[in-house]
Amino acid sequence: MPDKLVGRAGAVGLLALALFAPTAAAAASAPPHPGDQVTSGETEAARAASPGATDQAYDTRTGTGSRLVVADPAASQVHIYAIPSHRRAATITGRTPSSHAGMLSLRDGRVLFVDETHHELVALQVTGVPRIVGAVPLPEGEVTHIAVDPANRYAVVAAAEEHDHEEESQETGEEEGHGILTLVDLRTYAPSSVEVHSGHPGVMLGGEPLTVLHRNDADNTLETFPVSAILAGAGGHLEPSSSVPTGAAGHGEALAGDLAMTATDAGLDTARLRAGSLTPVRTVPWPAETGRAFYVRLSADGRNLVTYTSNESGDDWQNWLHDAFLVDPATGRSVTTRLGSGFLFRFGLSDRYAGYVLQQPGGDKVSFVDVRPGSSHYGKITANVQLGSLPGGPAVGSSPWGTQGRRIALDPTGALAYVSGGGTGRISVISPDHGRTVGAITTPTRLDGGGALTVVTPGRSDADTVGR
Repeated sequence: MPDKLVGRAGAVGLLALALFAPTAAAAASAPPHPGDQVTSGETEAARAASPGATDQAYDTRTGTGSRLVVADPAASQVHIYAIPSHRRAATITGRTPSSHAGMLSLRDGRVLFVDETHHELVALQVTGVPRIVGAVPLPEGEVTHIAVDPANRYAVVAAAEEHDHEEESQETGEEEGHGILTLVDLRTYAPSSVEVHSGHPGVMLGGEPLTVLHRNDADNTLETFPVSAILAGAGGHLEPSSSVPTGAAGHGEALAGDLAMTATDAGLDTARLRAGSLTPVRTVPWPAETGRAFYVRLSADGRNLVTYTSNESGDDWQNWLHDAFLVDPATGRSVTTRLGSGFLFRFGLSDRYAGYVLQQPGGDKVSFVDVRPGSSHYGKITANVQLGSLPGGPAVGSSPWGTQGRRIALDPTGALAYVSGGGTGRISVISPDHGRTVGAITTPTRLDGGGALTVVTPGRSDADTVGR
């Protein structure tokens, strides 16, 4: 299943939570690690000699100062490229971004990610001279998701843990799962951590008063935790201030204004957040033929939730069937578009297009779907771009998981799309408008597994405030 988290963290109880929660002073003044190095980008001579320079004949309506951030967790490096020149500005070494929690862009040009090597929330400033400007040690636990509030005042990091005494419910005999929510002040990098009852927690952050929304898949509920209560109760166990029931196996969240949405087995569960409390609104059913979604994204204006649904029944991945699935959060109306069969893992989103990469036995394909509400082409595929088969990619007769993959990111305007080739160190640059490849970027590392890509446009407000 896409994006399903496998395995749990080592056992850690409340005592460990209190011991490992760093103080504000320690977090704000955390020294750089010995391996935390920034190397400068390409020289003009190297750029001139580099093959596959991007064709400049396409529309370059990209945001001013945009940066392509390329994470290579396998190599513990992060590369930053200018757009549209695609000149490498810098490489950060000694950092291993979490693929599951993803990256999250802020309006001021910072990018947040969780470093799995040092177990820290990292703030990377990509404008000017790219550099790490904050590193917050996190309590022990397996990080699952990160989110920020719309004003970019706080971040919340969710992690899974279990009591070291493996406390069991007297009624069910099942193990009681717990999670940790760490609230980080994005001005001072001061953390405040609390323990909550959870399985593998999902999080959102918003509302008035400012509230953390916690998807508790242990109890199949969506819960609220006021930020003020987290700040006041740091180091302890916290109970939710309100909750609503959800379907089972929740995974994939988005907050559109006061509407909180969670993908579950039942459908896209929607609740309204008002005055710090939740009330159920509706459940949008999944398409009958292609099952459910696990990975959702929200358009920049919050008017459109975009995802895909997959039927991965059977062992033969080349027959797995996928649909693009678009939902209006305000009304629950949905549009379904058949993408085809093959192996699909995540997707990219811009103001105009969603980009989906299907790995197939005969060659890989990128499909672009119009996501502009009101457009005559809304929900329709506008272009298919063929890519070659990826060496080391999914093979017929074997599981596709753990093979070389492709990842995609789009410039927010939709002028350019970037598709990585795992194991090749190559990123294809595509024009969705023209439906063709217009160039390539060669990275210093192999991008084993496909890496992770995101585009940052400083000054841009984006309603999607969950790490991807």
